[in-house]
Amino acid sequence: MVTVSVVVPARNEEEFIGPCLESILAQKTKPHEIIVVNNGSKDRTAEIARSYPGVKVIDQPVPGLHIARQTGLLAATGEVVANTDADCIVQPAWIATIARAFRDPEVVEVYGTLEFYDAPWLDRMFSRYGYPLLIALTDKLGQPNTAGGNHAVRRSVAIEVGGYDVPYGEDLHLMLKLRERGKIVYLPTARVLTSGRRLKAGRWKFFGTHLSNIVRRLLGLPEDYGKDYYADRER
Repeated sequence: MVTVSVVVPARNEEEFIGPCLESILAQKTKPHEIIVVNNGSKDRTAEIARSYPGVKVIDQPVPGLHIARQTGLLAATGEVVANTDADCIVQPAWIATIARAFRDPEVVEVYGTLEFYDAPWLDRMFSRYGYPLLIALTDKLGQPNTAGGNHAVRRSVAIEVGGYDVPYGEDLHLMLKLRERGKIVYLPTARVLTSGRRLKAGRWKFFGTHLSNIVRRLLGLPEDYGKDYYADRER
């Protein structure tokens, strides 16, 4: 059986971290370990995380989503490191689906979709129906589109290629390195729900940035997230 560590980067996430961890602990296929990387929180994030049995909390005071993810990747001891975000709720069979895919030794990364659970109706409908269709299409075109809150990597290979080493689009940058080393597989049944706070800067800012970057990659151009894309997570 493939061992799956789950890493959750968290900075000032006391509102969300509890439901996130409960959804991971409720999985029928249990994770090898759960690691919460407390990324310099100034609230009760670490205290709440430590209250859950079996959850390991690592303090990483240097802010940065890529730094938190890399800290978790290096600390994990499972063969596979599954990533989700503190405001996410993983759906049943998430870990089982990931572990099954990694039975193929050529697979180096898998990913699924994110669906808003508390956003306006239009955004929830697009994330539930439109986004999976878009991701399936890009997958067929040979352009995987991983999401930081719902992807898993083969730990040894991810470390060999340098892991998460850029501050913006760290998940996609790692994917581009991993695709040179093996298979990247889209798992439509590996579902994760996420909060609508990603729309805080506006619907078109969020969706427009992602759609633009998909087109840029199809054209062989680098992604462009803008230096403020993850600023709210690093304050």
